[in-house]
Amino acid sequence: MGYTRNQHMLSQWFLRNFRSDDTAQSPKEKQRVWAHVVVPTAEGKNDIKDIPLPISSVAVCKDCFRLTDGDTGEVFDIEHELSDYEQDMALLVRDLVQNHNFPRLANCDTDDFPVEKLASFAIFQMLLNLNNPQSRFPGKNELFQSFINPVKNNLQHIISETISLSDVMPELAALSIYQKLIRIARSSSGDDEKAKAMFVLFSLLALQGKITMIDTMAWLRGEVFSGIHRVDIFHTGHHFDSTEPRPVFTVSPNVFCKMTEERVLYLPLAHNLALKFYQYPEHGFFTPLEINVFSPAPQKLLTKDMSRIKVYKCSYDYIDQVMSTIDMYNVGFSNIIYSSWQLSDVENYLRLQNEHHDTYYLPEHPVFWTVSREKG
Repeated sequence: MGYTRNQHMLSQWFLRNFRSDDTAQSPKEKQRVWAHVVVPTAEGKNDIKDIPLPISSVAVCKDCFRLTDGDTGEVFDIEHELSDYEQDMALLVRDLVQNHNFPRLANCDTDDFPVEKLASFAIFQMLLNLNNPQSRFPGKNELFQSFINPVKNNLQHIISETISLSDVMPELAALSIYQKLIRIARSSSGDDEKAKAMFVLFSLLALQGKITMIDTMAWLRGEVFSGIHRVDIFHTGHHFDSTEPRPVFTVSPNVFCKMTEERVLYLPLAHNLALKFYQYPEHGFFTPLEINVFSPAPQKLLTKDMSRIKVYKCSYDYIDQVMSTIDMYNVGFSNIIYSSWQLSDVENYLRLQNEHHDTYYLPEHPVFWTVSREKG
């Protein structure tokens, strides 16, 4: 067989926050998340089909960033570098999703700046997912080409500078990611393959604040995410492992949702948790001045330090409205979406809402919540 290596465009650990691999073999009503594929019909309508879990093809592109070693002829890729980055990123996301350590979002330290790190992750995933076959991002191929064309047009100079790292900056060249860049520069693969792989690794370095020759993605991060001054956190009121009838946040290859009519972005992190960033119309990253948490069941939050956040008890309907905004946005960018399986029967879910009106619709507006208030 020829060489095939599945490149993870949308991080597999991140996808697992939205689907239910561990309950895939359970009865439908016991699966945490129902996955379905949306296929446009000839009439322009959406045909929704149930699909099994786990879904290995949702964020996979075969042979992407595949290169040939110039000395040995061995086939190699950049999967290891992507995995190292994903593992580091997973620690932060897990702290938010599993531990509800929301006060951490107020940190603005050199070694811990979560808001900037999440922004970097979102931009990097957007870049990778321009290669994702499941992405319905309009003009994704043209956009990706526009990023790498400057590299291709100046490739020989970039290759020369990269190879010279061993002599000019030996300590830097000894690091594994720079070693991979040197290997790509010496590869016998074509210019397109070299340019794509080098651009992705240079972008990864730029987003991590490390020495790089190409900082386009760091610039784009500033253009898209600059000015964040407030973070709202939406918790569905259900535990991560819940199998109750409930809507869930979806994710698409684009990861984040940038609204066009107001200066806000949504970033869903799991099927039961999403962030909303409010932005000033200016460049730079700031320490978030305000962090608000909304949940229909705030007593389920594991947050220990409440000093830097405000918690509000809201209705399930309030969360549903936020969820609808995110989910409708994401449906436009991917064929694969996720929801609670029970929502395949929408009429039944609406019946549950009507039968338990107070549970779903009260309080009418979010109410400031404290632990002492809950006990009282």
